[in-house]
Amino acid sequence: MIGDLVAAVDSGLPMESVRTAIGRAVSSKPAAVRLAQALDDDPTLLISGRAEGPASVERLIRALVELGAAHVVRPPCSRCGKLRPLTNTDGSGQRLCSPCGRGHSKRTGWTAGACEVCGNGGTPPYGRDRAGREVCRLCYKAECTEDPATDLLSYLHRLNFGLDDAVLRPLIANVAGHNASITRRLLWDLQNQPGLLAGRAHHYGPRTLLLAERLHQAGARDVPVPACPHCGRAVRLSHSIKRLRVCGTCYNRSTAEPCKRCGRTRPVAGRDTDGSPFCTGCRDQEAACQERCVRCGRDRAVSVRTDQGPLCATCRKPPTMQCSACGKTRPCFHSAAGTPRCRACLTKLEPCTDCGRPSRVVARTERGPFCENCWKVAPEARKPCQNCSTVERLFHYGLCHRCAGERHLRTLLTPPDGKARPELEKVASALLDFNPRRTLLYLRESPTANKLITDLGAGTCELTHEALDARMTGPKDLAVDYFRSVLVSAGILPVRDEYLARLERWIEHKTAALEDPDDRRLITAFARWDRIARIRRRARGKPISASTADITQVYITKAIVFLSWLKEHNATLATCRQPLIDLWLTSENNQGPYSAKPFVTWAVRSNFASGISIPARPRRIFHRPLDADERWIIARRLLNDDSFETRDRVAGLMVLLYGQTPARICRLTTAHVHHDDHGVALQINKTPLRLPPPLDNLVLQLVDIARNQEHMVMSNELNAPWLFPTQQPGKPLSSSRLAARLRNIGLPSEAGRCAALLDLCVQVPPAVLQRLLGISPFAAERWAAGAVRTAYAAEVARR
Repeated sequence: MIGDLVAAVDSGLPMESVRTAIGRAVSSKPAAVRLAQALDDDPTLLISGRAEGPASVERLIRALVELGAAHVVRPPCSRCGKLRPLTNTDGSGQRLCSPCGRGHSKRTGWTAGACEVCGNGGTPPYGRDRAGREVCRLCYKAECTEDPATDLLSYLHRLNFGLDDAVLRPLIANVAGHNASITRRLLWDLQNQPGLLAGRAHHYGPRTLLLAERLHQAGARDVPVPACPHCGRAVRLSHSIKRLRVCGTCYNRSTAEPCKRCGRTRPVAGRDTDGSPFCTGCRDQEAACQERCVRCGRDRAVSVRTDQGPLCATCRKPPTMQCSACGKTRPCFHSAAGTPRCRACLTKLEPCTDCGRPSRVVARTERGPFCENCWKVAPEARKPCQNCSTVERLFHYGLCHRCAGERHLRTLLTPPDGKARPELEKVASALLDFNPRRTLLYLRESPTANKLITDLGAGTCELTHEALDARMTGPKDLAVDYFRSVLVSAGILPVRDEYLARLERWIEHKTAALEDPDDRRLITAFARWDRIARIRRRARGKPISASTADITQVYITKAIVFLSWLKEHNATLATCRQPLIDLWLTSENNQGPYSAKPFVTWAVRSNFASGISIPARPRRIFHRPLDADERWIIARRLLNDDSFETRDRVAGLMVLLYGQTPARICRLTTAHVHHDDHGVALQINKTPLRLPPPLDNLVLQLVDIARNQEHMVMSNELNAPWLFPTQQPGKPLSSSRLAARLRNIGLPSEAGRCAALLDLCVQVPPAVLQRLLGISPFAAERWAAGAVRTAYAAEVARR
């Protein structure tokens, strides 16, 4: 239906491109139904340029424009008029871009200047405080402690559950996942409701329920299993009704409505375009919920998706086997995993042997039944592969992940004539050697990956960076990026600066979207001859960082916004004068106006403008260093607390003891660690830095983890494993992600680094710091002097 509506507006666009655009706009069947309903109610949304309807309408139009649609019109933000993704609404149906939407929340009714504590104007909401009020960042931080996990541990001790630190600390980490915000919210909920764990956990969220369950399993006194408040059963409370957590049965019973087709009162499985409900059986008969079965060719509801395509329930015939649960010979499911079960046994709930929760049984052993989560880690789930005899949790039909992936890859890489290209053997080996399980998921769940591998086998796609770039549907394509990273890590493709290449692709897409040819020429010249040239000059042949690419995108985007703003004020770059620049800097609608400084400076230097300038951005944020006592408290906790991950402990100590930035820490490899008879040294700069115990043992543990992990992630430049790897070949953890991990354990990296440098630069000569840590003598002298600035002193005096 959506494709037909798009074709009626732009008949020149291939249907394959339309399907691709729809796939980018919506990711689920309900979202597709809402999009179809909006376009059916008002087909002019595609051509009118009105910022109305669900967000998927704007995403569809944006994807169609990127794929070459000529007759659809992308809607601008209804408040600022800029072409941005419209992710918010103003409450009246008009869509807003993200910056304009920060000052308005339809859910809370928050508008700019309405912090419920201080009334701070112009500050977007940061979170909710202990009382549930929507507050700004400053008010939220004022109520927060630095270590909520320790506070929660102390509070649980005061409740006298009879559990010690060795049980409670990992229990808290299991429930909150080392997330400071979640831990803090748990603590506030318990303090606001003292009897919460004594049978009232259903009044709060799933984390509170999980905490009560884990405490009960650990043997805590007076902590019952959370029960459904409606039926009283101690089952999983997976839904909410009027702020109460209830079981699925009670939720379905309370939300049931008369089905539009059959009239029976049943749980709502879906709705049509006018909002009328359908039960499960009637929903499957709707045309919008049906696809063509690849086996029988009929339009039916999809029962299962296979490598060949969707199958209906009739064509999905499970094999007849002996059920592993009841022993009867019946059609059984999950036969591929080696534990076939009939339909009756699949739906039966029994207490799990490991966790004790009533759950659907997925496997049985001599020890008893297992739920799905416990079976994943049970030793009995590991069996020998029928092909290679490797003992692991099998993927399907008696095959391990590698053998199943190899079979699937062979199918994709073999062209219709049956003559496989021998040079693609290295491609298959590279994909399987790195991570067979992820390769299987990559091939089975990504249509882009399937098409790419199939075209490689058919010879219509070459193994080059340029050919892969041509396959990308935008500046960033995760399927192509993962495939490229595997090939580069295996040496099949040459190493290149991916962040720089991605930035250049982004510039091409950004400039191609500009309608004014003069603006396009200006932005292209600024991007290529100023920004890119400056990046290459400063990089000196080394890869650039993600932050460098991000800030360059900000500068180029702000240059485009600046040119658009000049047109709104009946001016051009050549006719612009300083009073107009001053208006640009003070206009309330401009966010981050100082980011246009590089463009204006370049324009004056290149004689595209004259007599104008933008001053440097005023520094308004000062990173207050950690208190000395607080710094050493955090450092001692990281040195001695084994509940934290090793990489978080090492990264935090590098910040607190040596003033290193997350950007430099995440680029460390095993080649930077030197271990000899004299101890352990870390080469941050020219001279290796000797590490004291127990930090040296932690670094050696991190080296062992990096070298011995199942899927080792190597640095393409240094040919050594990353100390802080990701799940993608050749890629280390990003600096922003590492900083976020440190914040989650209670360490603000900037404040910790400031405290470390203030201490180091007083005790160690600048020349030594330069050799060991890479700090310039000038910077070391400034830190040694306390980094005294009048602006900073004034800021401190105002506090």
